[in-house]
Amino acid sequence: MDSMTMTRVIVIALFALMVISIVAADEPNCSVKHPSTGKFYDLSPLVKKDNDNDWTPDTGADKSWEFRLNVCHTVLKKELDVKNPDGIAAWGKKNKGTSLGKLSKNPFFRGDSLLLEYKDGDECPNTNGNYKKSTLIRFMCDTSVSGQGNPTLLANNNDCNFWFEWRTPAACATDRPTPTNGGGVFGTIIGIVIFVYIVGGVAYNRIVHHARGLKQIPNYQWWAEAFDFVKDMLIILFAKCYRPKRSQSYHNLPNDSEINTLMDSEYEEDEP
Repeated sequence: MDSMTMTRVIVIALFALMVISIVAADEPNCSVKHPSTGKFYDLSPLVKKDNDNDWTPDTGADKSWEFRLNVCHTVLKKELDVKNPDGIAAWGKKNKGTSLGKLSKNPFFRGDSLLLEYKDGDECPNTNGNYKKSTLIRFMCDTSVSGQGNPTLLANNNDCNFWFEWRTPAACATDRPTPTNGGGVFGTIIGIVIFVYIVGGVAYNRIVHHARGLKQIPNYQWWAEAFDFVKDMLIILFAKCYRPKRSQSYHNLPNDSEINTLMDSEYEEDEP
């Protein structure tokens, strides 16, 4: 592996790891900080994934609708009976399946109400395609409910806009998770990359090229030249910074023109 190829590999790896470290430092999805109090709220305990079942809201006396909800995740139900099933986080069925809103991972506050909204569902009935169905969920802190509670249908506006209320301990303020130090992660990963580069390069040169001694170091010639270059630059720098000063006893000596004048004067005096 030549020095150019190795350099490219290292640059690409470091760039990828830098991106990973930045992402690792970001705030988690499905969480929000209250703009006034600064308290932190995390709805991730309500996320249904993999083999879980979707949340099925209580509709009260209205049994004409069947609902499936998820929080900060698409619904898990497979047979949705809709034209475009991608990204659906709220689903309903009244004779036929319909999208009630696309995925959002960003809860927000409106006043003191903790909300999550799913927009851009299927077209609302009798609106000529001018409006799309949406779902708004209001989360309320309640530690008395069983488990994480369950959403309840509050209102249905012309089969177009749906409002749910969810009493759950997940809506209570919690401690903000300690963010991952992106710089620390990046530094650790760089150290690992350098370690792998050195160990792998030594093994490669030793086994493939049968190198011994310092020549086992990957790209030894390049590093040696780089070291010599840095050494020469340091020598030049220190030589300029610590150049000894001229002795003060010579500062008042006459210059060449003055010496010539004095010599001419002495010569004229010596003539008969």
